[in-house]
Amino acid sequence: MTAAPARARSFPRRPAAPCTFTPRTPPQDAGAEWVVDPTGDVPAWRRAHEKAAVAVRGPLTDLLLIVCKRRAPCTAGVEVLGDTGLLVFWLERVSFG
Repeated sequence: MTAAPARARSFPRRPAAPCTFTPRTPPQDAGAEWVVDPTGDVPAWRRAHEKAAVAVRGPLTDLLLIVCKRRAPCTAGVEVLGDTGLLVFWLERVSFG
């Protein structure tokens, strides 16, 4: 599957590593993990299992609410591993809608 642009908007300073979002609730198959890659000209996402600078794991609903800025990443039941600053950087700059 090719990467799709998250939104055609460049970051003023591009982070050097991607983020992963992994749901802990079923289905936990190969297509249930997403990589957000802000390292190109525009952010892109893909379904994949990859090593990343930061990994966010939790219930699928919580992951969606975090990405849409309706819930904080420090929510109970959500685990953030790695470079928390990268996650904050990405969340401050991304918008959907």
